[in-house]
Amino acid sequence: MNLAVLTILILLALAPGLEVRASIPYGVANGVNDLVNVASSYVASTSIAPVVICGFSFVEKIVHGVKFFEKAYTKIVGRVRKKAEGIKASKWVYASLSLYVAVPLPLTGVWTGSLVAYLLGLRKAKSILAIAIGNAAATLILYLSAKGIVTLVTLIN
Repeated sequence: MNLAVLTILILLALAPGLEVRASIPYGVANGVNDLVNVASSYVASTSIAPVVICGFSFVEKIVHGVKFFEKAYTKIVGRVRKKAEGIKASKWVYASLSLYVAVPLPLTGVWTGSLVAYLLGLRKAKSILAIAIGNAAATLILYLSAKGIVTLVTLIN
C-alpha cells in the first residue's frame, strides 16, 4: 500500500468538516484495502472527540483577547449552539448526539458533535461513547455508499 495515500486518508479523516465523509470515498477510489480504509478512517476521526471535549476550554482561553480569532470563534460557536439547542431539547440527549454524528452530511460529524457536547456541558465519557457510536454508523453508511457507487460505475463501463 502507498504510504502517501494512507497519510492523505488519515489527514482527511482528521479534518474538520471532512472526516469519514471524505476519507472513506478517497480510500475506495484509491484502492486502499477495505479493512484498512474503514479502520483508519474510523479511528482517526473518532480520536478527535476526546481532544475537543476535554481540551476546548484551553482553546477558549487562547482565543479571547485576539480579535481575529475571537470573531471566528464567535461565528463558529454561534452556529454550533443553534444545532446544540435541538439536541439539548431531546429527552434522549446522548442518543440524539449519536444520531447527529451518524448522519453523513457536512457539519454533522465528530468535530461538531464534540463541540456540541462541550457547549452543552454533557458528561465527557458518555459523549465520547455516543460520538463513537454515531461515527461508526457514519463510517458504515459511507463505506457501503462508496463501494456501491464504485460497483455501479464498474458495471456501466
